[in-house]
Amino acid sequence: MAFAPILDARVPVASAAAGAASFQLKNAGYAVAGTRILAPLDLAIPAGRFVALIGHNGSGKSTLLSLLARQLVPSEGEIAFAGKSLVSYGQRDFARRIGWLPQQPPAAANMTVAEVAKLGRYPWRGAFMRHGEDDRRAVAEALTKVGLAGMSERAMTSLSGGERQRAWLAMLLAQQPACLLLDEPTAALDMKHQLEVLKLLQRLRGEHELTIVMAIHDIGMAIRFCDHLVALKAGRPIFAGSPEALAKPDVLSGIYDLPIGTVRPSEAGPTVVYPL
Repeated sequence: MAFAPILDARVPVASAAAGAASFQLKNAGYAVAGTRILAPLDLAIPAGRFVALIGHNGSGKSTLLSLLARQLVPSEGEIAFAGKSLVSYGQRDFARRIGWLPQQPPAAANMTVAEVAKLGRYPWRGAFMRHGEDDRRAVAEALTKVGLAGMSERAMTSLSGGERQRAWLAMLLAQQPACLLLDEPTAALDMKHQLEVLKLLQRLRGEHELTIVMAIHDIGMAIRFCDHLVALKAGRPIFAGSPEALAKPDVLSGIYDLPIGTVRPSEAGPTVVYPL
């Protein structure tokens, strides 16, 4: 049965009423070998928000992120960032604005934490220019903000999963972008490290006025930490709005084709989402 889009009236899809758009998609879709992966979308990603992309496996979350990060090229339509078409940005100019972390970052087996963080300075210095004081300061501040200042010379292979994820986030912060695109940054982490990473992202968004767009499967975590949510279903957006609007059993049940309940044990506590 087709499910009609649910749009929070306070933050509508593709509307100026949502405030300044970080990304704007106009009839942008993606297909490969004749198979439609992402339907042509008209969608606005609001600037300065912590945005969660949610939905079934195969709903199009990773494809959408890859299009925003210019890892894939739309089959049709266009995508703009900060009012300019993505294709109009030079490679290094784009990297100064957008930080991209795929679901499975490189192993970095022979690198230290500091060396990984220094990769974030490439858009500003290139591959062969020596790092100056600004670069060293940016790397040091990034490591401090993610809590790895005392582990800068540790090998990446010696770190826990949560520590490795923080090292990659340090690289993105050293890059000094306006927007972070993160594909399931908590997927391989236990609950403790999931909380650490999401609390860190929430704090960094506020401190740096970042736009963060993140694909995530844990609905409870998305509702708890993000302030704007977009649900995809079969390659189409069917919800865009606030955590409060999403956290209704009928809305969630329609998104996931599954009876879902929600409960909030205390007014100040997080919403718990569970299948029925």
